[in-house]
Amino acid sequence: MPSPDPTVLLPLLVLVLLYLPLAMRLSWWDAREHRLPNPLVGALTAATLLGLGLAALIEPALRSPLRVALVLAAVIGAGAVLLALLAPPLLGMGDAKTLPAVVLMTGMLGGGAVVAGACGALLLAGIAGAVTLVRTGTGRSRFALGPVLLSTPFLGLLGAPLLGPALGG
Repeated sequence: MPSPDPTVLLPLLVLVLLYLPLAMRLSWWDAREHRLPNPLVGALTAATLLGLGLAALIEPALRSPLRVALVLAAVIGAGAVLLALLAPPLLGMGDAKTLPAVVLMTGMLGGGAVVAGACGALLLAGIAGAVTLVRTGTGRSRFALGPVLLSTPFLGLLGAPLLGPALGG
C-alpha cells in the first residue's frame, strides 16, 4: 500500500484538527448571537496559519502553495474589510475578519477547491437568504453568514471532483 501524499495529507490534517473545531464553535456562536467574536476569529486565524506554516516546514512542496494562499487571503481579506467598512449591511466586520483564514485554508486544498468552495458558499448563502426572506417576509432580515463562510473549505473538497468534468477537464 503506497504512503499518502504529504502535500494532500498535511493540509487535510490542519483542516480537521485545527480549523474544524474552531469553525464549528464560531458557526454556533454566529448562528446564536449574529456576531463572530474577535478572540475566536483570532484563534482560528492563528491556528490555521501556524498549522499550515508547520506543514510547509515539514513538506517543502507546500511552501509555494502556501505563499499563493497567503497572497489570496490577504487580497480577499482586505477587500472584505473594505466592503464591511463601506457597506456594513452587505458584510459584517466579523465575517470580513474571518474570511482570510477561510481563504487561506481553502487555498491550501487546491485551485479546484477554491473555485468549488466559492461557488458552493455563494449557492449556500443564496439559499439561506431565500429561506430567511420567505420565513420572515421582509428583505430587511439578516441571517448568520459565518457558518456559510466557514464551510467553504469543506464545500471545496466536496465540489472539486465535480469541477474538473464540468469544465471539460
